[in-house]
Amino acid sequence: MSLISPRFISSARLIRASLGETIRQGASGRHVHLVQAALIDLGYPMPRSTSSMHYSPDGSFGNETKEQLIAFQNANNITPSGVIDRDTILALDHFSRGYKHRIRLHFRSLSLTHVPFARSLADAEIVFGQYQIQIEFASGMSLMLSADEESAFNQIAGTCEWIINSGEYDRLHRMGTPAPPNDILVYYVRGFNEANLLGCGGHAVNRPACTVAANAGRWDTAHEVGHVLLTSTFNPVHTSDTRNLMHAFAQPPTTPVLTMSQVNQIRSSPCCTAI
Repeated sequence: MSLISPRFISSARLIRASLGETIRQGASGRHVHLVQAALIDLGYPMPRSTSSMHYSPDGSFGNETKEQLIAFQNANNITPSGVIDRDTILALDHFSRGYKHRIRLHFRSLSLTHVPFARSLADAEIVFGQYQIQIEFASGMSLMLSADEESAFNQIAGTCEWIINSGEYDRLHRMGTPAPPNDILVYYVRGFNEANLLGCGGHAVNRPACTVAANAGRWDTAHEVGHVLLTSTFNPVHTSDTRNLMHAFAQPPTTPVLTMSQVNQIRSSPCCTAI
């Protein structure tokens, strides 16, 4: 039986567990992180495993994880082995089915991107889906610019700041069909005049938007959307762990994750609605 929860379907290791492989104490990695996060959301707290600001839960299958697995197994008539076996992951999958929250994105493009748009969208769906947050494609539009506008917006000038009320960023974010106030606009541009900048989550008050460069990596769209959702009040703005979506520079080869603090902040955003 295959997994169906958006929490687990991107993890090859957990899919193998659903087919009979066993994950035991001492294991570590994203697959353990996802199981820990699911248990926490189901009411099995892990204060030691969630103590880091940068990678939480910690993805390490230690005593605390084993204890909470046994508690979950006892509560659901599963042999209390303290391992992630077929029956346990299928039960977790059952209780984690579907989405609990939704984020609607509207895409506006001035440029083709190096990473195909479908890939960036799918990756954003996977990253947030790990926490039962659905990314919904709400609309898409290519902005047909005049020759003068094409020249003006060849590189977006100005400083990327949290609140943007003027300049080229502001002019850009007024282009195209407006979005509802609690949806997020994502603008793809050729580039920025700030060296090495691949994206900006700054936008006007009550007009959620972010900007992504054409040469951005596969996770950068999700990263900039993350900034919009977390806002300037969240600390740390960027994490030190390269496995976290909100690391400033990393492009991890595998799916990045969020901390439980980041997830809780995102869930409280006006742009993240309960389903």
